Order: sequence, then structure tokens, then C-alpha cells
Amino acid sequence: MSNKILYFLRQPEVNALLVLLFSIIILPLSAFSLFYVPNFIWSIIRSSYIFIGLYLVGVYFIIRWFAQGQQYDDIKTKNLNGKTYLITGSAGGIGKETAIQLAKRGAKVVLFARSNNLQQTINDVKKVATNPKLISGYPIDLSDLISIENGIQQYKTNEGEYVSFK
Repeated sequence: MSNKILYFLRQPEVNALLVLLFSIIILPLSAFSLFYVPNFIWSIIRSSYIFIGLYLVGVYFIIRWFAQGQQYDDIKTKNLNGKTYLITGSAGGIGKETAIQLAKRGAKVVLFARSNNLQQTINDVKKVATNPKLISGYPIDLSDLISIENGIQQYKTNEGEYVSFK
């Protein structure tokens, strides 16, 4: 039972709700209940924009603290040998980083990207891969349906005849 409660409390939606409740209810109440601040100072702060500014800064830092989230540590030790991953948009950003992390763990990674960035991305991923022979790439432009069809046909031709996309 306690594992289910802890799992529930770790969900991002629950964290967001707790931050909202904390920022709306608890933070203003705690700001008014500080006993060590003299009343004349609180009257100045409460009646001006300083209180609003302090409140917003407090909410900002609380949200940043909750938004850091947790990290899935099991992926660092996961062995992906024998698994194949197809990654579109792999020329940069999240797609490229995903390809690099999968290649480090022994997965076969097939990159799909625009032809002007594809070769550089393949080289970057092969540098960190446990087996560079498992890295391949095909030119594809996701805004052009003919380019997508050609890229898939090249993949089917080169990687195997039993590949199907449904």
C-alpha cells in the first residue's frame, strides 16, 4: 500500500498539483505568520508591490525545485543488445542525443534525417557506439511524402526483406 502511495506522489501531475496548492494556500499564509518581523515592516511589505514580488519569486523557486523531477537510473545499466531503434529527426536535438544514448548501450540504431545533416550525425553516433557496424542512416524529409517513401524503401532494401511497417 505504501509503495502505491509513493508511486502516486512521484507522478508529475501530482507534483504540479502540490506546487499549485502550496503556492496558493501555504506560501501566503506562511508569509503573514512570520513572528520575528515587526508589524510596521509587514505593513509596508503587505501594502506594496514588494509582497507580490516576493510571492512570485517564492512560487518560481518552488516550481523550479519540483520541476527538476527524478532521473531514471536503470537506463544507464540497461543492455540493449539485439534491439533495433528507428529514429526520425536524428540530425540534432533530442533525436541525436537519443541515438547516442541508445548506441552506447549496444542497440542497433537506424537514423532518419535530412541528407545535408545525415552523414555528420552518423559519424557522431558511431564514435560513441559499442559496435559502429550497428549504426546506419537513410535520408528522409518528413515534410515530403515521396522522400519518406523513398527512405523507407531504401531501409527495407538494405536492412532486410522481412521488415514491415503497419
